[in-house]
Amino acid sequence: MINKACAFGERYWGPIAIPIGLVLFSAGRILEHAAVFLALALVLAAVWSSRWRSALTAGAASLLLAAGVSLSMHLLGDDFDYWYVWLYSATALPWHLKLANLWGGDEGTLLLLATLMAFSATRLCRYRGWAGPGALLLTAGFTAGAMIWDPFATTPLDRLAQAQSRGMNAHLMSIWMVFHPPLVFIAYTYILAPAGAALEALALGRGDWAEIARRYSRSGWLILSSGLAAGMWWAYEDYTFGQFWHWDPVQTSVFVVWALVTAYLHGLSRYNTGTFFPRFLPSLALAAAVTVLGSMIVTRNELLASSHRYIGDTSFPVLAAMAAVLALAAVSAWVWALRHAKAGRAEPQRDSLFTIKAAVILFSLVAAVAAFHLVDAYVQALMEQPRPEELKPFLQTLIRWTSSDEYAALRRIFDQWDPDRFAINRWLAPVSLLLCLFGGHHFLPARSRIFKWVVTGVVIVVAVIAALKLRPLDSLFTGTGMTSRYTVEIFHWLNALFVAVGYLLASILLWEVSMVWRTAGRARVTYYLPVGLIHIGVMLALIGAVSATVLDTYTQRTVTYPQDFGKRQSFANGYSVIVDMDHEDLVTDGGRSLPNGQAFKAVATVSLSLTEGNSTKEIDQGQTLYRDERPPVGVEGGPVRDLCQILDYRYARYVSGPAHRLDPFIHRGLWQDLQVWVPAINYRLIELPQDGDGEAVQREAATIPLVIKSYPLLSWVWIGLTISLIGAGLLTVLSWTSRA
Repeated sequence: MINKACAFGERYWGPIAIPIGLVLFSAGRILEHAAVFLALALVLAAVWSSRWRSALTAGAASLLLAAGVSLSMHLLGDDFDYWYVWLYSATALPWHLKLANLWGGDEGTLLLLATLMAFSATRLCRYRGWAGPGALLLTAGFTAGAMIWDPFATTPLDRLAQAQSRGMNAHLMSIWMVFHPPLVFIAYTYILAPAGAALEALALGRGDWAEIARRYSRSGWLILSSGLAAGMWWAYEDYTFGQFWHWDPVQTSVFVVWALVTAYLHGLSRYNTGTFFPRFLPSLALAAAVTVLGSMIVTRNELLASSHRYIGDTSFPVLAAMAAVLALAAVSAWVWALRHAKAGRAEPQRDSLFTIKAAVILFSLVAAVAAFHLVDAYVQALMEQPRPEELKPFLQTLIRWTSSDEYAALRRIFDQWDPDRFAINRWLAPVSLLLCLFGGHHFLPARSRIFKWVVTGVVIVVAVIAALKLRPLDSLFTGTGMTSRYTVEIFHWLNALFVAVGYLLASILLWEVSMVWRTAGRARVTYYLPVGLIHIGVMLALIGAVSATVLDTYTQRTVTYPQDFGKRQSFANGYSVIVDMDHEDLVTDGGRSLPNGQAFKAVATVSLSLTEGNSTKEIDQGQTLYRDERPPVGVEGGPVRDLCQILDYRYARYVSGPAHRLDPFIHRGLWQDLQVWVPAINYRLIELPQDGDGEAVQREAATIPLVIKSYPLLSWVWIGLTISLIGAGLLTVLSWTSRA
């Protein structure tokens, strides 16, 4: 009977949750609160009851999913008497953005994470040992957080009297809000959930961690990489400077997680070899789990300047407590392992084993570099050290065209610390060079060790020549983009890196052909092809990313509104642009608003034609905000959010429907991307005396900057990431369909 109940709960908890959620939605807050409380009780009971563990976990997962369904219905139904809905949603939002607000704030995010962790726990409870209890304890932490930071709280009457709702953060009003955050949260769950199994493997040298890790880490890596790719595309379209990566504190912390997971993924195939892998790999997995919680803490802590500070710092205490407990458990397991060390199975030190160890160590070093500079930024901020002027590369550019009342806000924004992106790049360049050299040596399909080392030695010599003599980047660099002198100083590393990337690419292609030729059947598709695609894709993305960020160009032309609009404006780089504006509208889109509910005062249609010589590159049409009743600088979300609000008055775009976004017009090409930044026109309306036929209105002239940015090879970032994700997807499917 018990087995039947467990099997029923594991199999049908998902479908059961939907009708339960509808009941909770209809019944209201009392049952919604009761569902979360009962879910926590079931999770804690499941920790101690191995006999009923699966059934209790499935019940908790059902209740948490039901609570999430109920909250989603409230968001879709504009139930603004719920405080969470009032804070983050609005009637004018499209349904997909209303639903995306489920993870738009701390309260909903905690409920989502508790649900995802409970789902993972239902699977991990099938394993013996610490796997199930470890996942359940993490589920309990998130569920307790969802109880404390209540997503079903009642909206205060004074807030309802103030406005119908506060609305959504304007910079979150993008289709990528539907994909980027949940992908990252799902990946975090896959990385966190096996922590109990990793503790058992580290402390006792037993359990099913190796099998669990192959499945969960591959899934976590695939989903996290997909989430990062989505976020990069979003940032390229939306962020202040049109960059797809800028070492924001949250980006840096997520990158640490990604690098740690990548490190122990490389060594999983050798987990039972010697003494290095059985200890080091579970330690890396636990470090990744701790940094997952740390990444969420960074998002909620306002000490550093960040473009991701949307949801406040409310759940900081529970996340910090969970991270501290997990870190303490990991240290204890490590100490126990040292005192009760067992000799592992020895294996000859072949080149392949050496290069795999090197990959694990170097990716760990990559994570350590990023983590060090993130921690260093926190230390500098806590010590209230002044931020050096050389770490404010864009401040002088912005100050040149800002208004006087915004100057103080800009100084405050740029005085706040964030990770030193130049120092991170300076350290990561040589580490990446070593990774590519070791990778090329590992994959080079040659039976003679001497031949492989000779080839690798020749590549090193060529890399040195490229760095010191040929210097291809130096000859291609124009100095007209956003690249700083600190990046120019590491061109010798980047020149050598391109040689090493070419070596790894060539070795992978030769290895792929060799393995397909020598092997038959399923192995061709299930292992060799995916592994090759992953590495080829990452190398293509790396080439595109370095080229786009180092060899970019920035060209600006000052134009006067309205005299220059509708006329061809020529730029020094050979491009020309025609911009026109008409058709003004009053718009309310569901973004953050004043108490009277007014989001935007006016919007105008923009037509754009981009040409190169006599060839038309792009013809597009969108809308631009030109007058807004909201104050220019907000008091929420941190300095970078303030910076984005300031720039909203210069470059606010409606290119794909009623969503307030910092979108340039983008022409995408295989070899080069072009961004055209058409500023919002900040002119005054001057009323003239009526002539008897009505009111006459005259527009005052405004001088504004029109900008074209170019990014060479940027499309290869997306092509490479797509290839890599396809390979990771094939490998992940294999891990869930095979126990190998």
